[in-house]
Amino acid sequence: MDVTLIWFVIWLVCDLIGDRESLTFDPVNAWAATLILVIALDLGRQHAPTVGKRG
Repeated sequence: MDVTLIWFVIWLVCDLIGDRESLTFDPVNAWAATLILVIALDLGRQHAPTVGKRG
């Protein structure tokens, strides 16, 4: 969830300061593609084994 929140803050700042760029999913633009990637990484993190941590 942390990465998705960071992505949202970056997108919001870029949208407010730079040009208006909407999220389009048909076809997928760069912002929507990175959002999909970030969500996949956040969801996949739950299934990754903990490496280097002693329990």
